[in-house]
Amino acid sequence: MRFFLIEKPPGIPHIALKLLRLVGVSEVKVERYRYAPMFMAFLTIIALPKIAFGYPDFETSIIGLAELFFQTNRFVGVLLLVLYHDTLYTLVQDAESFTKTVLEESSPISQYLITKDAQISKITRLYLTALLVPANFYSYSPILSTLWKYYHTPGNDTISEFILPMEENFYGLDIRTTLDHYMIFGAIMVPTSFLCALVGTAKLVSILSLIKYCTIYFELVTCKLHEMTRKQSFSTEMRSVLRMHQNALNCADLLKELTAPIMLLQLILCIMVWSSMLLYFTVSGFNTQFINLFVLFLFDTTETFGYCFLGNQLSDESARVALAVYECSWETLSPGIQKDLQLALLRSQSPVGITAGKFCFMTMQQFGEVVKTTYSFFIVLREQF
Repeated sequence: MRFFLIEKPPGIPHIALKLLRLVGVSEVKVERYRYAPMFMAFLTIIALPKIAFGYPDFETSIIGLAELFFQTNRFVGVLLLVLYHDTLYTLVQDAESFTKTVLEESSPISQYLITKDAQISKITRLYLTALLVPANFYSYSPILSTLWKYYHTPGNDTISEFILPMEENFYGLDIRTTLDHYMIFGAIMVPTSFLCALVGTAKLVSILSLIKYCTIYFELVTCKLHEMTRKQSFSTEMRSVLRMHQNALNCADLLKELTAPIMLLQLILCIMVWSSMLLYFTVSGFNTQFINLFVLFLFDTTETFGYCFLGNQLSDESARVALAVYECSWETLSPGIQKDLQLALLRSQSPVGITAGKFCFMTMQQFGEVVKTTYSFFIVLREQF
């Protein structure tokens, strides 16, 4: 597919940026208007019906609100990327400058960058291709299942309730028991389901790719330090290493600024989805509707885990620069080189990573804290209901 073609040098998440541009996260002002109808579709087809039109019972209200939290996380997350497009493309420009410098050298680190870029691009292609299977399944399966039951039910029997693509009442239509109304709802929800998949994928793939590439930039600095130590070429390459390290830190700072509000929203709504699933299981036990809620739980958990896991990698890799500096046999070097190494060591002391707002770093330890917070929140909900 032409969409997967990469026409620029490695070192930048080009496929992820194409995906963002498709949903309206772009440097071009006209292209940013693409996201306006997408967000309006979310408000009118998902958010407003779920908030304003009620539910037939308490159990379905839990499912409906959990779906609202899940989709809000996706659409508002991409909206924040649209609003922070200046930060995003400043990060891209800095990353392009960084990788251009690396690729100009005929050294192991340039080959390392090319290899890593090829691996990430391959994984991204496989993920986007594989995503077509669940996207089609969740878009069409509720409608096809309902139609099969409807036309294979004996004439004296009726289907008690149709299977809805999303749990909500829809602008006065009797979508639960009247086939014509249900088919109108289904015709609207099928493209909406694909839109949700597109927006959610754009958010997930772009942020994970940016985190991974920033991690690679620090890996390149570490590799450069090891190579410089092996060749004992401190006098000729020390300034280049310092520039590389500073550029990697600048990219990490821009990534942190870009993702901070998105990660805060991710944690809050992730806790809401997890608590909803636990509350529903407490109220209704295990049934077919619980399976739908459990799928949302798996998607949300996987996404949050991915941010925390790669955020942890980014923090660890930036800290390894300090270890590489310390292992340079600095005590045998000239005072001038020692001073430069001290500067690199001082820079690497500052914590690097992605944060949820300005409150906490997204690490595996934080993922554990989110699980604890979810359980505490669930206990409060259980006492109320």
